[in-house]
Amino acid sequence: MKIKALAMGSIGTNCYVISDDAGTAAIIDCDGDPRPLFFYISENKLNPTHILLTHGHYDHIGAVEAVKEQYGCKVVAGKDELRVLTDPEVNCSLFGGTAIAVMPDEFVSDGDTVTVGEMNFQVLFTPGHTEGSLCYLIEDIIFSGDTLFQGSCGRTDLPTGDWSTILRSLKLLRDLPGDYTVYSGHGPSTTLEIERCSNPYM
Repeated sequence: MKIKALAMGSIGTNCYVISDDAGTAAIIDCDGDPRPLFFYISENKLNPTHILLTHGHYDHIGAVEAVKEQYGCKVVAGKDELRVLTDPEVNCSLFGGTAIAVMPDEFVSDGDTVTVGEMNFQVLFTPGHTEGSLCYLIEDIIFSGDTLFQGSCGRTDLPTGDWSTILRSLKLLRDLPGDYTVYSGHGPSTTLEIERCSNPYM
């Protein structure tokens, strides 16, 4: 399994491309100009089949339609995130001047598994940053979206955010057995053990 991180969009949202040995790939979140993403996929002869969304804020969905059109990907999101994904006022895209709405092809719930080629992504429901935020777990890796950052966590002052709810989600992550590499929606990667020891929100 290979992981590539691309900082995309106006605020450098991390877009991840995860590919198996056969070249089948999943894309986690995508914003901004998709050309660097297209170049990486073409250069490595990958076949993206799924876009896995951690949540529906504008900076995580801005390039979804372009990427879906390019590759025919299936768009996957949390079942409780529909309002954020489809309402430009709730996903804050109106504040950027362009209304964005995304309708997923598949909704998932806590405990579901999304299979992409030889890879199995386990869905972990972690609301708080938004009402339907998800993390995706695969092997010893967590793609945490905007729930958990290195030394911090996602803001809760935007529509559908809730502080007490994200604290419960962070406790859920903290209490997972073992250690994981954490790839966040913004900023550098970290590990769950580092965050357990040093992140004041955990």
